[in-house]
Amino acid sequence: MNDVKLGNAIGNTCGKDFVKKERKLNKLLLLLYCTFLMNCLHCGPIGPNYNYWDIESFDNTYLRFNFPDLGPESQYSPPGLFLSERDKKTYYLTMFLENEWMPNRSLQPEEWYWKKFYSNWESLPPVVKSDPRFNYISGCEYYIPIPIGKSTYSLFSYNRNRVNIGGGMTKVVDLQPGQSIRIHFINPEILTEEKIDPNKFIKYSKGDRILFSIESTPLRMDKPGCEFEN
Repeated sequence: MNDVKLGNAIGNTCGKDFVKKERKLNKLLLLLYCTFLMNCLHCGPIGPNYNYWDIESFDNTYLRFNFPDLGPESQYSPPGLFLSERDKKTYYLTMFLENEWMPNRSLQPEEWYWKKFYSNWESLPPVVKSDPRFNYISGCEYYIPIPIGKSTYSLFSYNRNRVNIGGGMTKVVDLQPGQSIRIHFINPEILTEEKIDPNKFIKYSKGDRILFSIESTPLRMDKPGCEFEN
């Protein structure tokens, strides 16, 4: 009888130890999973189309864009594990190009290219520092080299402040030497349909939220030096 009680006691002790170890293991696995997920949320998309190739037929031709201010921080998008208060004032953007001699691929150069646009890298929101290829701040004049000739440009963008700016757009543009494409990200609450002059934009259609226009490339591009304003 005593042997049975002793066996039960040992079994209960071992069982409790096993449960404790199992709980610790589950917590560790959960932490690793959360860390992996957090890293994925801050990194850019992955795939062959996101690889950047150097532009070979560049002739003082650029794609230029400047994101509008997002206004007060949204109360509907509270900061959390994957979103800081400062990240709410940022945009996500992907840009692709395709033409007769180049397959569909990313227009966004690697990280080193984007660092030159900022005067104080350490002051930027975490999501921008994590992957500057796909994350941007407002009020900064960005530009990237693009090829001359006819190409199809596809863009997708959203912001993290729940403002009605962004969306997707695809346009075919025939670019001549010394010309740049200007991308306009429209806030429909400010620039309403009645205020838009369709003649100023490339193949404008009613309801477009991302507009394209052609402008002459300046002899000297603006010297980068953007700062993030809290």
